[in-house]
Amino acid sequence: MKKIALIALIGLTCLLLVGCQKQAANITHAPIGIATQAPAMEVSETPATDLPSLKDQLPPGYDPASEEAPESLLANQNPQTEMAAHAGATAIPIDPVDLPTPTPRPPLAFTYAKYTSSALGLSFESVAGYEIDESQPNTYILREPVTSIKDNYQVQITISLTPVTNNFKSQDAKQELSAKLKDLGTINYTQWDLTTTNSRTLLGKPGYYANYRGVLFDGTIVRGRVHMALVDGKLLTLHVTCPGWYNTDYMDVYARIRSTLKQN
Repeated sequence: MKKIALIALIGLTCLLLVGCQKQAANITHAPIGIATQAPAMEVSETPATDLPSLKDQLPPGYDPASEEAPESLLANQNPQTEMAAHAGATAIPIDPVDLPTPTPRPPLAFTYAKYTSSALGLSFESVAGYEIDESQPNTYILREPVTSIKDNYQVQITISLTPVTNNFKSQDAKQELSAKLKDLGTINYTQWDLTTTNSRTLLGKPGYYANYRGVLFDGTIVRGRVHMALVDGKLLTLHVTCPGWYNTDYMDVYARIRSTLKQN
């Protein structure tokens, strides 16, 4: 009987233990102080972190709003390069026109007329209405009327016939041309640039010419061409000087003079 009672007591104890385990399994909240893992699909917020300030990385005095200005965008798309040229004896290439122009100049339309110099025994065609100056010996000068002056510089066309020595040769005109151009650049100019000297006939005789570009003290740009040739024992010189922005127009005038120049 004692054994049977002991066995029954043991069985009752086991039933009590099983019931306690089931109760523990039904608890849904973890006791305070015990760490639990969040469910796999639960997302927790990441604490915000302070980002570095862009303002601290900008140069002093920089205004970010300037990037929105249209002119600022254009300046970035078309960077300007600074160029410097210096006057000197070395010939350099010169563009046919001074570009870019701050204000576009429309091409000029000329009316031509015949000019005759009895003193020089020459005739030619040039822009009509120019003032004639024959006050200097062996020289014939045409000047643009004051009312037609452009860019604060008066166009002047000079033709001269200068006697030379008997041993003067056609090739010597090249040295005379260089000396003439050097002298022109020593007066009133802060900058003086020359092209190379090229050969070209004048009045049917072998000759040489060169172009120049000068900047006056007031900033006015001047362009011109000097052409020389030995003609019947005299040095013939054709010089056209004009405002730089109209260089192409007046080189057309030079071409008209050269093609129509004749001995009377």
